[in-house]
Amino acid sequence: MLTENLNNSVSNTVNELSALSSDVLMAAFMSLPDAIYLFDQHRVLVSTNASSAKFSGGSAEPLGKRCCDMFWAAIGSDKCVVDRALEFGQRVEVEIWLSGDGSKPVLVIVEPIVVPQARRSVLVIARDISKLRQSEAEALAQRSFMANIADLSLDEIYALDKKGRITWLNNRAQVETSINLLGRYFVEFIAEDVRDVANDSLQRALLGEESQDALRSLRNDGTLREVEAHTSPLWKDGDVSGVLVFLRDVTEKRRTQELAAQSDKLRAVGELAAGVAHNLNNSLTVIQGRAQLLMMREQDESVLKSLKIITSAVEDGSKTLRRILEFARRESGEFAPVELEELLTSSVEIAKPKWYSKSNPTKIEVKIECSGPVYVMGETAELREVVLNLLFNAVDAMPDGGTLELGARSELESGCFWVADTGKGMDLETSARIFEPFFTTKGKSGTGLGLSASHGIITRHKGEILVVSEPGEGTRFEVRLPICDLAGRVDRNGEESEEELRAAIRRHLQLG
Repeated sequence: MLTENLNNSVSNTVNELSALSSDVLMAAFMSLPDAIYLFDQHRVLVSTNASSAKFSGGSAEPLGKRCCDMFWAAIGSDKCVVDRALEFGQRVEVEIWLSGDGSKPVLVIVEPIVVPQARRSVLVIARDISKLRQSEAEALAQRSFMANIADLSLDEIYALDKKGRITWLNNRAQVETSINLLGRYFVEFIAEDVRDVANDSLQRALLGEESQDALRSLRNDGTLREVEAHTSPLWKDGDVSGVLVFLRDVTEKRRTQELAAQSDKLRAVGELAAGVAHNLNNSLTVIQGRAQLLMMREQDESVLKSLKIITSAVEDGSKTLRRILEFARRESGEFAPVELEELLTSSVEIAKPKWYSKSNPTKIEVKIECSGPVYVMGETAELREVVLNLLFNAVDAMPDGGTLELGARSELESGCFWVADTGKGMDLETSARIFEPFFTTKGKSGTGLGLSASHGIITRHKGEILVVSEPGEGTRFEVRLPICDLAGRVDRNGEESEEELRAAIRRHLQLG
């Protein structure tokens, strides 16, 4: 009897718990924010919750309705989503636009319910994902906005992982490199002598510190460029997940600064030379005057001969001082059209006798290539001095002979002439210093003033002088000057180009 009562008590308790569990599940079913639809094995709707009303015009779908008559039948498939789920026995997820204007995206999830020893039924969940898609669209717009800002930046931007490998780069970095850098180590493209500095900055960034360094990076062709690198940590959820590197190419800026410093040196040298020449000229004037007075009074032939030697030496010294003053106080005469081919041809004829003693002239082949008459604005004597300086330097670089090439061409807004040789050539460090006053590679036989004076002349002519050289491959100088017609009208095509603007800034810095 006791056992029977105990069994009845347990059975009643189980039934009560089962009823309570069913009530809890039903309450949860009805209160879910997603719309829930339950179909039996005949695809007939047997149950739905309160949230389903928002997808059916404000009232719940009527029970007994078939699945193919529901709102998801409008997705354009031959079979409704319920049929597809039952056919394959797997979950089916589709996204549809409920309203005609496509303003309400709905995610429909169909889950077949397989219960052992029971026929299959289907549970359909419909979820309004409008806010999700709106958030995604806003995030995409924000991402696109930030990407545009990054691509329009003047800096190259690189994102690195903790190992220093490039995971992302902006458009400017892609344009500057023109190769696929993703997955490669950033320091591969830093010059070896400053690679330790770059590595140190990356390690400091991983510790949360920012740093700024002057580096040199490699171009695709292997040449070096000067860059300023700003390295900062890349934060994610409060931790450093990588490194951001901002690179700015300052090669042109450094070159402009060097040209400005060089111009300052040249100006200082000129001022010093002018002062010294002026004082010496005064002393020589006194010496010459006294010597001439003595010559007028003296009758002794031997004394007169000595006085003549003195006055001759004074005259030579005066000529030297005049050349120094011309160098120090260059004031160009009135500019006029100068034809470049005639300038080069006449300069070669003038220079030929002078290089006889420097090299065997029969071993130097001279080539002059011109595309036709090219007129630039300038002062003929000064421009010829530039050409002669370049010619003599070329001959000095070919003691055993070689080929000397000169030429001229017209460009969009410039007239260009060049002097090239097949001589010894120069390394990059030497090429960077050749326009400095008193810098020479000729030892005691050179003054170091020829190219610096030529640079000053071309600068005053509002032009530009460039050099390209490789050891053992020879040297090529190119000079660009404002082009004009025979009447002296400067050729302009409207607004100044970017190169002209940079040149204008450079001249402004040089003339200070």
